[in-house]
Amino acid sequence: MTSQEPPPRVVVRSTDVPSPAPAAAPAAARGAAPDAGEEAPSGVVREGTGDAPGPDGGSEPAAVYARSLARTQLRLALACVASFLAVVTLLTVTMSAVPTLGDVHVLGVPLPWLLHAYGFYPVIGAFALVFALAAARNERRFRALVDDE
Repeated sequence: MTSQEPPPRVVVRSTDVPSPAPAAAPAAARGAAPDAGEEAPSGVVREGTGDAPGPDGGSEPAAVYARSLARTQLRLALACVASFLAVVTLLTVTMSAVPTLGDVHVLGVPLPWLLHAYGFYPVIGAFALVFALAAARNERRFRALVDDE
């Protein structure tokens, strides 16, 4: 590829199961230009600002629910980060405050070194598990709200 050639286009298609749409004539048969994201006869995907359907077909309540879900997930992420930093700081301060831990050796390695090297992994795993479960719960609640519409 030379420097004059444009980079190749990448077309990304969703693997989601499409919602059942009403049967309509193809865009070429209607004499209209293809909608945004619809393939043109040449195989090039046209870009535009067409109406992008939301989780509920683009309705206003669904958009409100989606923004609410995003805020809830952000709040959860910030709470997990703040809690994780507090726990890590508390563990570090506790290890520094107990000078007798430096006297304990495991296989010739001081215990504080081992705790700093490997002691935080269970904490990271616990916070990751809590975050994943809470995020999944938030998404289930969101889906229930959208399905009730």
